[in-house]
Amino acid sequence: MRVFQSVLLLAAIFILAGCSAYTVTSCPAGTDEFAEYQLFFGRSSGGVEVVSDEAWAEFLADTVTPRFPDGLTVVDGAGQWRGSDGVVQRERSKVLIILTSPGEEGMRLTDEISAEYEARFNQETVLRVVRTACVSFS
Repeated sequence: MRVFQSVLLLAAIFILAGCSAYTVTSCPAGTDEFAEYQLFFGRSSGGVEVVSDEAWAEFLADTVTPRFPDGLTVVDGAGQWRGSDGVVQRERSKVLIILTSPGEEGMRLTDEISAEYEARFNQETVLRVVRTACVSFS
């Protein structure tokens, strides 16, 4: 019974910690509250790279930029993950960072971007991280 209570207490702490990390009660003076989205795009399928630099540039231009024309950042990554077979897979990746006004619109637009990427490049998923950020432009 003690083990079960300890597990419940730890779960509650992790849930509360996750909620407080996402929620900003107020931003410091000189900053504004934004929603930050990080999208992680794998570039391989079946161990073969299927998203070339040219294909990525086209996807960015015709799918991402029209949805977030005010700006974004793309970072090259080296991702890895464990497949259902237990084997660690490694692949080149792209990390897309978007700062936008808080609200449901950003979630909807990043859903559309992820769905298009998955369909176009036969990808299983796009990882998304969402958090609140205090931003200044100074």
